[in-house]
Amino acid sequence: MDKWKGIIGQGFTPKQFREYVAGLSWDDWLAEFIVLHHTAVPSLVQRPSGFTREHLLGLEKYYRDEMGWSAGPHLFVDDYMIWVFTPLTVPGVHAKSFNARSIGLEMLGNYDVEAFTSGRGEMVRENAVAAIAMLSAALDIDPDSLMFHRDEPNTTKTCPGRHVDKATIIQAVKDYVTSEPAPGFTQLSASQADLTQTQFKSEEFGRAKEYLPVFQAAADAYQWPAELEAVMRQALGPRWMAWVLMGIASRESRFGLLLDEDGRGDGGHGHGIMQVDDRSHAAFCDGEGWQDLRSSLEYVHHSVIVPSFNYLGENCFELVKEDYEALFMATVATYNCGPGNVRKALEAGTDVDSLTTGRDYARDVLARAKALYGALS
Repeated sequence: MDKWKGIIGQGFTPKQFREYVAGLSWDDWLAEFIVLHHTAVPSLVQRPSGFTREHLLGLEKYYRDEMGWSAGPHLFVDDYMIWVFTPLTVPGVHAKSFNARSIGLEMLGNYDVEAFTSGRGEMVRENAVAAIAMLSAALDIDPDSLMFHRDEPNTTKTCPGRHVDKATIIQAVKDYVTSEPAPGFTQLSASQADLTQTQFKSEEFGRAKEYLPVFQAAADAYQWPAELEAVMRQALGPRWMAWVLMGIASRESRFGLLLDEDGRGDGGHGHGIMQVDDRSHAAFCDGEGWQDLRSSLEYVHHSVIVPSFNYLGENCFELVKEDYEALFMATVATYNCGPGNVRKALEAGTDVDSLTTGRDYARDVLARAKALYGALS
């Protein structure tokens, strides 16, 4: 089985999807056309509330573990959201002869039997047309190149359903493209322009936007003390942990820009965007999970950040004067130099960053987090 390419697993409204597409960079692969599918199973009746993230995680398990595929379709569209499954910047798996050159879009429903021009089917249609139009504009794809799955020479399927007419869809896409602004790269605000000029190159900023949903999903899994939540929300908003994780990713690898072709840094010891070090985490680095950002974020959650926070809370809470913000800053510093060294610094009465690289690790991570929050929130 080829290496699994991971999923984004995030749902967007059409407006949010426009912004998401605008932040992507197709540096290694560029789709030439779009292929439209329907799910058939599940049907609209079987998903009365549309998709959820849990549904996408189930699909990931199905495609990866049961089918043995390297990826799945790129998008799943229901009557509420446009869900990004396989990253739009890599080839997916959805129609054998078309995979290498196309983006695959799955519409929720069985349009051999369910209505496509009224009710929920019409809402699915509208979201699918919006997604196709935005991608066509962003990638300079001719709407007339749209393919249906049934056009694939190796299939006998009716997908995306007998009730779906290609000429009608293509015309709807053209109408949408001409009536809506192209997604493209939106003009940077003053705060974003300052961000790219001072700390971030434009390529890094683009990667930050691309990976934002992955970091947000990882951050949502944390459970922090109410006292810490209160102070950090004031500084970085309700999803503050996402910006902290992104600050770490920026400091460690510039979201991967500093890594070699094998995805490693720090003389080969740092693994992946989060730079998990094989000298301290050999078992994880010996596997393949570090190559997937979502897996790396889950690992550092359970094996690095929370254990460090708990260790310092048990041994150093009085040293930080029972200040939860200071305790968290110390936890961030442990990502660079380990909890033992941070404890030594606190016991010596020195700054938590005194034993980190550059003696500024935690401060720099939080500064990056605040800059990203100001630009992307």
